[in-house]
Amino acid sequence: MQLDFDALSAKFARFSFSSDSAARRRIWLKLAKLIENGVQIRTAIETMRERRMKMKGKNDNLVLAYGDWINEINNGKRFSDAIAGWVAPEERMLIASGEQSGRLESALRSTVTLIESGKQIQGAVLRGLLYPVVLLALSFGIMYLFGYKIIPAFSKVVPEDKWTGIAASMVDVSHFVQNWLWLVAAFVIVLFVAFFVSLPIWVGAARVKFDSYAPYSIYRIVKGSTWMIAFSALVEAGVRAENALQMLAQNATPWLSERIEGCLAGMRNGYTVGDSLARAGHGFPDIEVIDDLGVYSSLSSFDQALAIIGREMMSTGIESVQKSMVIVFNVGLVVVALLLSWMISGMLAMQMQMARVLTG
Repeated sequence: MQLDFDALSAKFARFSFSSDSAARRRIWLKLAKLIENGVQIRTAIETMRERRMKMKGKNDNLVLAYGDWINEINNGKRFSDAIAGWVAPEERMLIASGEQSGRLESALRSTVTLIESGKQIQGAVLRGLLYPVVLLALSFGIMYLFGYKIIPAFSKVVPEDKWTGIAASMVDVSHFVQNWLWLVAAFVIVLFVAFFVSLPIWVGAARVKFDSYAPYSIYRIVKGSTWMIAFSALVEAGVRAENALQMLAQNATPWLSERIEGCLAGMRNGYTVGDSLARAGHGFPDIEVIDDLGVYSSLSSFDQALAIIGREMMSTGIESVQKSMVIVFNVGLVVVALLLSWMISGMLAMQMQMARVLTG
């Protein structure tokens, strides 16, 4: 029973650490500073573990993380291998590149940049998604209120076959809501789930077309920006572009893997990064970025240009996500406004017809 509890604690610690970007950011900055001052990575982790254990106790999530890393390092693994399962593949690849190039502290700082940039884009997406969800819930709430409460109350006074025009359509709405609203709600939920499930796994020509339009374009922008930051950091750390792409392809989702493999196929045939992405035909990460990469790919300062392009794409990516979400919000707002206007108009028509029936 104790073993099961320990295993559960370890799994929770991994989940907690992988989802806590602020904690990872602090840890990578601390490790970078310690390494810059000549402290070995194992000693640095042990020092941080001892201090954390004094403050939080031995069952703290970070203490468990530090302990697991130390055990893996003691077993002969590199730090980047020790943190497998604790961090996102992109972060691990960046740290691995730093170990290979002998610039671990630089790679850790690049990882912090990746975390901060990703957090900004995720924040923009979450804020943008909140509005459509609220509007959708409001729409269902309006339909439920009218279908179950308001319209049936009118129908108790005036028989349903007496209503005409828009008032009669309200009766139909009431019947639809009472009989089918739950099914529509279930369909919408299934549609949402199917959409999010399809994001990382749907590949092929049809997906490329969908990636040009919201909401799939938002996923392309988010993942493309993150990929560019990781790719530029690897190249800046001294990793060859082709090797960097191969590293990023490891543990990549089917969707991202298809795009990286498309780029690698072109590079194996002698094309530059920009030309390879263009020939792949995925429009990934972005048409403008592909054009920029095509210009800079053959230059000797490609690593520096790549870092600049990566930061610019992250900045423009956030703006693009925000603009896309504004469009989604405005469309949702118009739909809710039209629905509410129709319902109110129908209710007013029912009031007028009811007044005529009662006074006639």
